[in-house]
Amino acid sequence: MIISNAKIVLEDQIINGYIEFNDKQIITIKKGKTSQPSFNAKGLYLLPAFIDSHTHGGYGFDFNMLINHKHDQQMQSYLNKINQEGVGSVLMTTVTCSDQDLNILASNYSYLKSFDQTNVIKGWYIEGPYISELRKGAHNPKLIRPIDLKELQRIKNVLPKVTKILAVAPEYKNNLSKFNKINKDFFLAAGHSNADYETAMKSFDLKARRVVHLYNALPDFDKRHPTIINAIFNRTDLTCELICDKAHVSPEVILNTYKILGANQIAIISDSLMTKGLKDGNYTVWGIQVDKRGALDYLKGTNSIAGGNLPFHKQVENFGKITKCSMQELLKVSSFNAAKSINQQKHFGNLIKGAESNFVLLNGKYELQATFIKGKKI
Repeated sequence: MIISNAKIVLEDQIINGYIEFNDKQIITIKKGKTSQPSFNAKGLYLLPAFIDSHTHGGYGFDFNMLINHKHDQQMQSYLNKINQEGVGSVLMTTVTCSDQDLNILASNYSYLKSFDQTNVIKGWYIEGPYISELRKGAHNPKLIRPIDLKELQRIKNVLPKVTKILAVAPEYKNNLSKFNKINKDFFLAAGHSNADYETAMKSFDLKARRVVHLYNALPDFDKRHPTIINAIFNRTDLTCELICDKAHVSPEVILNTYKILGANQIAIISDSLMTKGLKDGNYTVWGIQVDKRGALDYLKGTNSIAGGNLPFHKQVENFGKITKCSMQELLKVSSFNAAKSINQQKHFGNLIKGAESNFVLLNGKYELQATFIKGKKI
């Protein structure tokens, strides 16, 4: 199988050429034209399929539902539809729950994968319970607790080869003192945190190299009392998640962030809820009543944002149009950086020989035109 006449976006250059692949991986990438039968990209930009590395679900399914087997239909619907957003990979993201439920989620991970025909689930993002009560967001404060080394060891034993990201508030009840004992088995992400500058910098030095949805559930930038935000701006080795629905973070701040951190440190995420793709109305999410109005969920009867549900390709498009970034920069923020943050950039999120044959075609306005998953146009 071949896609020809494409502007192929690589990490270090853009070439006019064609890409050959099978249903598993890229075989070769070459400049110029080919006489072999092919799909004509008609000069569109070819990038790796997007990676949504922080998403709670959509289309009626939420990953915390994996606690029981009553939601198989919703789970299958989600897996069938997520590729239509140009997304080839996600990390299943769960919110704060009990130790018992964490154990069940770990045990049921293989059950989820048995439904995953396109191999979209690439790991588990554990967002809570080891977060700050002061920056809990929509998490249940009764279940928030400090890092439990025994519980994390159990999860490691159940899923030894599965990629696992762990969100942690470093300042909360001596969490920071435990980083050295877990940073070899979990990719650490600082977030839902009220950390000051010094504590944040120590957490980054102890391999918390990811930031959970930048600006959201974090303190503000403070010119006199430096916070974790000030620390983030002084680092060059972080992957900062950024929700680009233009509501969680305003367009002006998205542009500021791009100019301050650069494309190498940003990974677009949706942080989408189960309401994505559903009709507007009232829903229960994690036991909370929310009103879905367009691309946002609000706490019932208020104008307080509870979450978002804008499809991922629209978030990528927003970022491109707000920042006017290059296509190589768009490659980084939409896929490559997320893959690199979990040491998987040789396998997906990149256009190199041997990487997954998942692609998107975009026009010059950053708009999704076609998606290929496992070598097939969907």
